[in-house]
Amino acid sequence: MLDELKGARVLVETCGALKPGENVVVVTDSEKKDIADLIAGMCVAYGGNTVKVCMTPRSGHREEPPEAVARALIGADLIIAVTTFSLFHSAARIKACQSGARWVNAAAYTREMLKHGGLMTDFRKQRKIAEAVAARLTKANDVHVTTTAGTDISFSIAGRTAIAEGGISDQRGMINSPPDIEVCIAPVEGTAKGVIVIDGSIVQPGLGPLTNTVTVDVENGSVTNVRGGAEAKIFSDLLSAANDHGVYNIGEFGIGLNPNCRLCGSMLEDEGVYGTAHFGIGDNHTMGGVVDAKLHSDSIFWHPTVVVDGETLIMDGELCELA
Repeated sequence: MLDELKGARVLVETCGALKPGENVVVVTDSEKKDIADLIAGMCVAYGGNTVKVCMTPRSGHREEPPEAVARALIGADLIIAVTTFSLFHSAARIKACQSGARWVNAAAYTREMLKHGGLMTDFRKQRKIAEAVAARLTKANDVHVTTTAGTDISFSIAGRTAIAEGGISDQRGMINSPPDIEVCIAPVEGTAKGVIVIDGSIVQPGLGPLTNTVTVDVENGSVTNVRGGAEAKIFSDLLSAANDHGVYNIGEFGIGLNPNCRLCGSMLEDEGVYGTAHFGIGDNHTMGGVVDAKLHSDSIFWHPTVVVDGETLIMDGELCELA
């Protein structure tokens, strides 16, 4: 229990930047209620006027919470969402942040995540690094990503603004998803072309850390084919079942920057692993893109080399010194 309280303290004090007297809503569901209880208790200990709201689990990422829950979020200073599936891309989250709430996305949390791993990093130090990488990408036009495993894909990011997710929500309207520390950007729709070899994790039910690689062919900004074994078929079937062409969109390029994260099947740990990058396939309308789709599937791969406007930003997973 003491180890778990350490992680809860990091979420509340560092990631949520809770101040005494602030209004806090801890939103959860029946599958994550025990973890939410720990975090809500920590909010009370730090002087927050804390309300816990529990709903039935959603059926997938982005599904809206019940209207009563959405209404309860308006007016909060800090919202910590301890849910089975992420509300990051939901209209309820967007409206709450537009109203000034700081949001800490704690989707798919386990008790183990509170004990060790990504939450034990130096968030303030890594946020500065993320902000520097984001500034570099925001100024850029073209990106080329390769790996020794076979990834070879190019795309445009001209005119797009990179997002530094440093894990700390200390300003009005901010959202972060600790322990994930990453920089992400929405490629210009229709520009991505090449091959992605996924050898890390696919963050969707039934997948997670991969046993075998999944190869994705990309043309004109969309997935055209998924190749591999049983895991590739699961992923292909998942995309097909959505019956929405938008779920094939190359919607996000992300770079993991948390040295304490490790691949474990939890979305917020997997995306943040230092030495990896990922493509979010599908929806990107909340991160600067224009595709509003039913799914957003983060597909993580190891040891990328990332060349931005002809200059190497990352070499085999290691961040090069920024000018």
